[in-house]
Amino acid sequence: MPLHRSLRARGWAVTFALLAYVVCAGLYISGERVHIAEVTSALDRLARHERALSLAEVAVNSALGDVGEALRQAELPAVTAELRLHLETSRRQLGELEEHDPGYVLLQRTLLRNQGSLDAQPEVGNWLELQAALRRAADDLDIRHQRLMDQRQLLDAGYKRRYDAVTVESMLLAAVGLVSFGSLAAWFFTQLAHDIGRLDEHARRIVAGLRGVPLAVRREDELGRLMQAVNRMADDLDERERHIQLDIQRRSHEDKMLAVGALAAGVAHEINNPLAVIGGVAQELAGAEPGQMTPEQLAQSARLILAQVERAGGVARQLAEMTALQPAEQDWIDLNALLRRVVRLVGYDRRYRLLSWEIKTDDALPAVRNSAHALQQVLMQMTALACDALVAGSAGPVILRVQTMQTEGGVAVQMLFPPVIDFARPEVQRGLLLCRATIEPLRGQLAFGQDEGALQRIRLVLPADSGSATG
Repeated sequence: MPLHRSLRARGWAVTFALLAYVVCAGLYISGERVHIAEVTSALDRLARHERALSLAEVAVNSALGDVGEALRQAELPAVTAELRLHLETSRRQLGELEEHDPGYVLLQRTLLRNQGSLDAQPEVGNWLELQAALRRAADDLDIRHQRLMDQRQLLDAGYKRRYDAVTVESMLLAAVGLVSFGSLAAWFFTQLAHDIGRLDEHARRIVAGLRGVPLAVRREDELGRLMQAVNRMADDLDERERHIQLDIQRRSHEDKMLAVGALAAGVAHEINNPLAVIGGVAQELAGAEPGQMTPEQLAQSARLILAQVERAGGVARQLAEMTALQPAEQDWIDLNALLRRVVRLVGYDRRYRLLSWEIKTDDALPAVRNSAHALQQVLMQMTALACDALVAGSAGPVILRVQTMQTEGGVAVQMLFPPVIDFARPEVQRGLLLCRATIEPLRGQLAFGQDEGALQRIRLVLPADSGSATG
């Protein structure tokens, strides 16, 4: 089978496709998260910028306050240590802001130049220039602070939009993947379950013997191969059943010919004896001279001929009665009479001339509603099985006991004989299977076992109506 057509390959392909989808979706979401990380970094830088700018504003405003206080005095003082500290702090904070914007360096240099002028000549003009420079620096820092606040609001809004977008996209990708692969899996397994159901139904039809129409194969994977194998199995079973049927017919014909030959030999023996007596009497009458035989002798010879003719006629009537076709449909059966008929019919077989029959029937045995044809066939098979084993395993006369009896909820036919049946022989097994296959549809049970003592037992049990007439 090509690899791409197998169920395993399709399963791996779907697995790889799902993995690729997950990887692509993850890469896309990761890319979106990179933008979020960039916005977060910008917000972090902006926060650090705002903190440094706030410190610079505090320092500049403090220095501006000290300069204003000095200008309000009647006599201008020299630059105080506190003012120097505030100016130094302002310049340091403005220097730290250089990493965010180089424009802060200009403010730092302006303050440094004005402080230098004031230190050189502490006059009103230099104080005023320092005050103006500090005021300009404070205004510039305030403007810059306002811009940072506006920029932070824009970054916050952008961060929220990006975060919401990534959340929605993640849920959408998950939903698309779930729906797509879920629908694909549901469709695939639905088709698979449908085809398995078709295969199961077809297999049940094959078991039931309905093998006329092959199963339509619409797949090219392992299940399709299995369907094709089931179709081939159905064809092989049909072919095998045809061979078995032919073999059964051949074996049945052989068995029938053997039975007919044995029956013919037995009947010929039974009829030849009266014919021989009649022939002898006829020869004696034909060879007698006129007046040699008295009327009493002639009458005695005639009575002997009539007796032998009646004997031969009785044998013919018994044979016709025993070989009459029994009805196949179910009807009330006298099991005792059926058993006697089978024993008389088997008794004509000269192979069993050394066997003695001991028949014991239950006169109170209820009638059974069953198929006389099937029961006669099973009784013949049971009797022939026991008789063949006895003839092959015994050198002298043997007694075969046959009896009928009532059982709980039914009636039984039982045969007792010495243990001579070898159940391992193929012909014995075939006979047992045939008997059981015939009796099971009639709700009968066939059992084989060891009776008390050293006798083997074959027992046929049939259901019976407790209120039916006796046999």
